[in-house]
Amino acid sequence: MVLEFLGIVYLSLKSPNGGVNVQLNDKVGHFIGYGVLSLNTFLVFGLKPQIKGILLIMGLVGMGAILEGLQGFVPGREVSGLDIVANSIGVAIGTALYFAWKRYQSRAKMS
Repeated sequence: MVLEFLGIVYLSLKSPNGGVNVQLNDKVGHFIGYGVLSLNTFLVFGLKPQIKGILLIMGLVGMGAILEGLQGFVPGREVSGLDIVANSIGVAIGTALYFAWKRYQSRAKMS
């Protein structure tokens, strides 16, 4: 999870002229990155008590928005509201996958 977080920060704030060149649709990359980060964050921290889950969701969405805003200060990068939307959808899907996994686990225990 820490490496995913650091990877997202690096890819969000690097200049497009240096380092890693990711050949992937920008929005798909945001969606996948934040989806995986969200799922793994919930697998590590869980959702008990329930308020912790809400704070995790808000934190991940907030992180995406802050990193997107910081891109305005990186030469060659620009801020995109659609990237924030893709980040947020990724967080939502990652969270939904966590709930599906927990539901699957609870059903498997009952069998």
